[in-house]
Amino acid sequence: MYAFLLSAVIMLGVALGAGFLLNGELQISAQQAYTTDNVRLQ
Repeated sequence: MYAFLLSAVIMLGVALGAGFLLNGELQISAQQAYTTDNVRLQ
């Protein structure tokens, strides 16, 4: 029973972590990614 509950908690943590990463929190927009000091895409 303990192993089942531990696996459920770990699964929940992995799911929340993946949701956070894939939700765009770590992604930047194309305008920010390709903006330099000399060139700015519009």
